[in-house]
Amino acid sequence: MSQTDTQHPTFADLELLSEVSQLLTLLDLDRVLQKVISLAAKAVGAAKASLFLHDEYDVDWGHIFVTRDLAPDEFFYVVRSVLDKGLAGWVLRHRQAAIVYDTDVDDRWIVFPDDSYEVGSALCVPLVYNQQVLAVVTLVHPEKNHFTDYHSRLMTIVANQATVAVRNAQLFNRLQAQQRQLETVLQAIPDVLLVLDEHGHILLINDAAGDFFGDTNPSLVIGRHLADFSENALAPVLEALQNSTTREDKQWLFEVRSERRKKDFQMTLSVWRDALNDLAGYVVAMHDVTTLRDLHRFKDEMLRLASHDLRAPLSLIAGYSDLLSMDIDPTLPSFEHIDVIKRSTERMNGLLDDLLRVEQVRRSPLELNEQVDLGALAAETVHDMQPMAGSKTQQLTDDINTDGMPGVVADPALIRRAMDNLVSNAVKYTPENGQILVRAYAKKGQFHFVVEDNGIGIPPEHLNRVFESFYRVKDDRAANVSGFGLGLSLVRTIIERHKGEVWVESEAGVGSKFGFWLPLPEQH
Repeated sequence: MSQTDTQHPTFADLELLSEVSQLLTLLDLDRVLQKVISLAAKAVGAAKASLFLHDEYDVDWGHIFVTRDLAPDEFFYVVRSVLDKGLAGWVLRHRQAAIVYDTDVDDRWIVFPDDSYEVGSALCVPLVYNQQVLAVVTLVHPEKNHFTDYHSRLMTIVANQATVAVRNAQLFNRLQAQQRQLETVLQAIPDVLLVLDEHGHILLINDAAGDFFGDTNPSLVIGRHLADFSENALAPVLEALQNSTTREDKQWLFEVRSERRKKDFQMTLSVWRDALNDLAGYVVAMHDVTTLRDLHRFKDEMLRLASHDLRAPLSLIAGYSDLLSMDIDPTLPSFEHIDVIKRSTERMNGLLDDLLRVEQVRRSPLELNEQVDLGALAAETVHDMQPMAGSKTQQLTDDINTDGMPGVVADPALIRRAMDNLVSNAVKYTPENGQILVRAYAKKGQFHFVVEDNGIGIPPEHLNRVFESFYRVKDDRAANVSGFGLGLSLVRTIIERHKGEVWVESEAGVGSKFGFWLPLPEQH
């Protein structure tokens, strides 16, 4: 039952509250919690005290302070039992202080068989912040009726002040944990990362950036201006900083080479903002693309070799093959051998032509200065492909519905080549007497070109690779179809350079649909 008391605050109580207020200066969570227990026990003359720190969902097992000596295998059981059925759990659920005047008659007090310390009375107080219980403090005494309503009121005042200190320490701990996580992530990223202030001074770097500057000690780099480093790869960043006001969110992309490091980088410069005071700065990310650039340089060298050094010997082989065929009796087996040499030479020339054509499309600037009627271009493609389809007695038809569609600024020669390749592929892989339908239409701001056939089709495991260079589906039914696997790759290159997309649908033995779409200009 409640104990009536007429006790009034003493000088010691005021001194206690002053000590509690000093907790606000502490940011170490464990130290704050230990201090709360110590001051609480001192305030009410408790013999022992315990504290359970609670987060939004469950007990914070890393911050439980129990004065009882518990074995590791008993710890979880005891704590969980107290929170589920004991006094601390009751206070946690009701969010209010509670006194157990006599532990022998109050069901909220749980006695464990191995308890060596007898408890006569107990006082339990929650630390509540914004309707959420942050912690529960339990104070015990061996005598019954030791705790009074005055103790409960005093501890509630202490808890209200301590709550702010606990919350501040929690937030500080969480901020430190997030900072450690961020630093771990930054250091794990292999790219060079720099965080700059609005003037170009370095605020943060990762390990890769330290290696880039040649100073693995961050203190030798942080705080210095980017212009202090004699690194030619940073010149585009410095130029962008000089020309930027950082008033708008921007992003710059550069491809640079560090002559000092003999490495190529793909660099991204982005603006960041401090939401609190709107101070702007920059983030520099440098991705090492040296291996990729070396491959590109190797590819360029091979293409140069193909276009110049291989042409001459192939021409000689073809020329001497013609001379030999003039001096040999056509009925002799050697004449057929020479014919094989000539056909192989022609195939090699064809491969070189296709390689150079693909590379030319990839590297040459687009002539996007002409309004192109894509519907008319599709109709011309179907008309010009009729003889090729007719040679296999195929039925090549069209369904072109582009009336009222605006013209598209594009390179007509390249778009026509893409259309030709899709239709010629359909003719090649469709048997004699087959059917091919070419559709062209506008829908939802896009021009669509679709070629549908009832040819041999493509197994599903090959569909995601048919647009790769040199990739050909192995099928006995297409063994006599000539080609090097570059036609569809060329189509994809052309369409993607025009900001469009290619696609394919197919079923083996049923037929295929190849198509692409291009964006149409907005109509006002």
